[in-house]
Amino acid sequence: MVREFKRTPFVDFHINENTTLESGKPADYSFKKLSEPKAMGVEAARSIRIGCVPERGTVKKKLLTRSIWLNNNKLKSIKNLEQIVESILEVPSQLSWIDFSFNYIKDIDDCILKYPNLKIVYFHGNCISKLAELMKLRKLKNLRTVTFHGNPISNLPLYRLSIMYILPQVLNLDFFPIIKNEKLSPPPTETLKIIRDYEAKEKRTPK
Repeated sequence: MVREFKRTPFVDFHINENTTLESGKPADYSFKKLSEPKAMGVEAARSIRIGCVPERGTVKKKLLTRSIWLNNNKLKSIKNLEQIVESILEVPSQLSWIDFSFNYIKDIDDCILKYPNLKIVYFHGNCISKLAELMKLRKLKNLRTVTFHGNPISNLPLYRLSIMYILPQVLNLDFFPIIKNEKLSPPPTETLKIIRDYEAKEKRTPK
């Protein structure tokens, strides 16, 4: 039986004076048997779980939302994520919540960095086994909520503490807020090595 989690709806917001995105209505592409991100028609969005689909914009005729559910599919990678995002969202740059839970994802592709407004990303119930993969999310400065439970990394010693230091901008991990006392603990030695190796690699990479 697939476990469902309660989602918190977004408040209304505006992209600019002329474009208003709907609140609380994600583009639902869950249970589509997707094996890879690919262009999808707006007509393919599911309405069963939430009772409706987001309205369409007047310019591109795509969905007025900044939330996408891709959970419970067969995704092994998020590479080429932009293909699905660009094909269904009226304003792709404003993507702020994406749900990859219950797939078969092993790594985190840099393509996710194309969406710097991401605030919520769900990866629970996947196959991520290396903490170093999470370092790629470090550049998403607006990221506040993440999930990784149900991945092999969640069985690692000091898993929660490691993610706190790898992703210092995050306030909520696995549906639980990071509290002040947790932040008083020193970082695990292996986590410090992951961070240092990543930062050294970044310095060597041409901009």
